[in-house]
Amino acid sequence: MRRQKAPPQRLADQPSAEVGNKVKTESSTALCVLRHCLFPLSVLMLLISPSWGQESKSLTVVSYPARPPKLPLWLAYEEGLFGKNGLKVVLKELDSSRDLLAAIRKAEGDIYAATATHIVSGIGDGADLVFVANTGYSVLKLLSRPDIAHPRDLKGKKVGTGEAGSNQDRITRQALRRLELDPDRDVILVPFGSRSIQRLNALLEGRIHATTSNVDNIYDLERRGDLSRVRVLADNESLKLFIGAGVDFAVSRSRLLNDRAGVRAFLKTLCEATAAAKKSRDLANHIYGRYLGVKDAAQLDFMYRTYVQETIPRRPFPKVEPVALGLEEFGAKAGLKGRGLGDLIDASLLEELEREGLFGQLYGNSK
Repeated sequence: MRRQKAPPQRLADQPSAEVGNKVKTESSTALCVLRHCLFPLSVLMLLISPSWGQESKSLTVVSYPARPPKLPLWLAYEEGLFGKNGLKVVLKELDSSRDLLAAIRKAEGDIYAATATHIVSGIGDGADLVFVANTGYSVLKLLSRPDIAHPRDLKGKKVGTGEAGSNQDRITRQALRRLELDPDRDVILVPFGSRSIQRLNALLEGRIHATTSNVDNIYDLERRGDLSRVRVLADNESLKLFIGAGVDFAVSRSRLLNDRAGVRAFLKTLCEATAAAKKSRDLANHIYGRYLGVKDAAQLDFMYRTYVQETIPRRPFPKVEPVALGLEEFGAKAGLKGRGLGDLIDASLLEELEREGLFGQLYGNSK
């Protein structure tokens, strides 16, 4: 999916230059009311927003890559939801994993919204970060010819993969192992280039028996009416495989220790933005159009069904699986030696919000 140029960096609660000093203006207005209004002070306190007169906390969020599960972050930013929870958020959208790793190394952000493996790599290089949330993952499906009815039927068959050592090859091997297939003994791996469409075309042409596919290709199959030409053998949920371009949120440990309330407000806002998207298709479509450049109505419908309704969780607790895979890949780095999942994941803030009934307030009794 082609990424549209991100909107200019700005404060989340300042949607235009004309209101560039909104927080200060609101604070001044509140002071004026307190000094000159004739209503009793007790009545005023009921009318004034609790955040008025308080200095907003500033957070810098570094983000890469631009993927559909980032919808809650983008929506909260565009709609000023962070400001309503007393935060000033600066969103820095980067252009490459190299830029992301450099930003982590230089500690340019308070919070990082990125793929878990990149963040784990940065931790291995010395960054002191902890995972606090996840808003979804890259949709992955293992597709086969229609005559392949069960994963065990792949034994001795050709499975398309990426070049040896590539991220796609790692994903294919992980998928096969979770289906109790040895990628080196049970199947014949056939490497293709980096683009998954090459593998999908090879599947449709009968040159291979199965391959993994991303959501763009699945949408293209649906649009062309070709879904009947393949069988879905497994997906993220059945494989418990949440790697690739997922959206994991990690915060600097010092920020979490010294400003727990600010990080909590950030997570609360993500939850509120998720609920808003699930309740308003138009709002979600607007955000996808702005950040991913998607305008086609059919594609927006597919993305809403695939991501907003199915993939983006109501409760964005951090996912263990992608962090574990990051440890598996980068565990030899100095910053990760002797450290386990419990050292890298902290779900306590979301647990607090859940105990206090936030999700019940957002969704009622619905599941």
